[in-house]
Amino acid sequence: MHTNRGLLLILLAQLFASLMSLTARLLSTGPQRFHALQILFIRQTITAAGCYLWMYLRSTPSAPFGPPEVRWLLIARGLGGFWGVFGLYYSLTYLDLADATVITFLAPIVTGWVCSVIPGLKEPWTKDEAIAGVVSLVGVVAIVRPGAVFGGASPVEGAGQGGGHQVTPEQRLVAVLVALVGVLGASTAYTTIRLIGKRAHPLISVNYFSTWCAIVSLFSLLFIPSVGGFILPQTRKQWLLLGGIGLSGFIMQFCLTKGLQLEKAGRGTNMVYSQMIFALIWERLVWGTSPGFWSMVGSALILGSAVWVGVRKQKETTVISREDEESQREGLLA
Repeated sequence: MHTNRGLLLILLAQLFASLMSLTARLLSTGPQRFHALQILFIRQTITAAGCYLWMYLRSTPSAPFGPPEVRWLLIARGLGGFWGVFGLYYSLTYLDLADATVITFLAPIVTGWVCSVIPGLKEPWTKDEAIAGVVSLVGVVAIVRPGAVFGGASPVEGAGQGGGHQVTPEQRLVAVLVALVGVLGASTAYTTIRLIGKRAHPLISVNYFSTWCAIVSLFSLLFIPSVGGFILPQTRKQWLLLGGIGLSGFIMQFCLTKGLQLEKAGRGTNMVYSQMIFALIWERLVWGTSPGFWSMVGSALILGSAVWVGVRKQKETTVISREDEESQREGLLA
């Protein structure tokens, strides 16, 4: 059990990540619909408060602003993370929980390509990753189910009905496009984290992300009329959901950061895809619905591509490690 402690923490992080998405969908599709920006503001305010408190109690080095040489990267990480999570929360208004979740799995593939062209990283971009990217895009098209491809312009069957409202193909298309913007934002966040490396404590990175999200979402709520302003919760259930989404976010970030520190990158990354299983379970338990045929096809293509790339990278890392060990042994015997 102790040897799998990292994996169990990552699995727990995915459980709370799925609970966070579930809560966001309940709030954005209920009778009193909360805008994605308000949900984001409340969640990230609670998470930021937890980060500040934890860094203060633990006397985290260079907290809260981080080392001067990486502050611009920390800012970019915060802004990229904002668009990443906003894309997810907005898409949950018009997409099923499983569809919105699986689109986020495009981020590691995009990140792999970005890290291959940045001079400071120059990480290898393999043929397998390129193929997986194309297959994943086909999966996104299947999830969108645009009328030009599949015909018809009636409300999408099964899409959003669990939230109590019909969703038109146009709304579904916009939701997927915003989700793809979220993928680019998440990829920006992942890339800047790679560039930062160990030069800043992980909690400082999380704090930048949470603080920027809280600031941007608050200003948007106050000064963009189309957003609709800040809505006060009317029931105890809404207060519990809003508090729960903040608590889930903090626990998720903590478990994921700690788990990735204890676990090998390959096994840890593969465990992230368990969030899809939780999403399907919540979809069935809460709304009594299951993804439609095209959603299942698209999800299988995206999820399969992501897992395939993760497994291939893990095998390549294992082979390289063995070659390095053999080279070291030969050097000792020479």
